[in-house]
Amino acid sequence: MSEFRVSFYKTLQDASGHSSKHLQKQLDLTSDSPSGALVAAERLFDPRGLEADRVEVVQVTAARRTSLPADYSESGSS
Repeated sequence: MSEFRVSFYKTLQDASGHSSKHLQKQLDLTSDSPSGALVAAERLFDPRGLEADRVEVVQVTAARRTSLPADYSESGSS
């Protein structure tokens, strides 16, 4: 079993016609496969409720789950 993050997005256009995706809902689930995580997420959350038109499923690694301190800086200086 692996951990997956399932994110539901709605694509919106700004006044100039540029499209951007906006996160509607995000769920972290354990499943045997990405497709299994998607099926489980759809059972827990109806994407039509927020009119989501895009879904992304990514496997979550231990490194991604680790949160960094608020004052963390990649250059090493805070």
